[in-house]
Amino acid sequence: MRLPIPFGRKGLIAAAAIAAGVVFWRVRSQRQEALDREWEEEVHGAIQEGAAAGRAATAGGDSVPSPGA
Repeated sequence: MRLPIPFGRKGLIAAAAIAAGVVFWRVRSQRQEALDREWEEEVHGAIQEGAAAGRAATAGGDSVPSPGA
């Protein structure tokens, strides 16, 4: 029993190629969003570390003489 395929074999191949392209695009988009979120978290963490280091340096600065004094 043969099933009728609209547009024949070439149409089926074209539909499969389109479906594969859509899947590839969605997966790539999700991966890029995950990388963007990871990058933002790293930058945010670095900012927090820098701010904490700055506060620690200014809080402990009274016991350490300044370089020009």
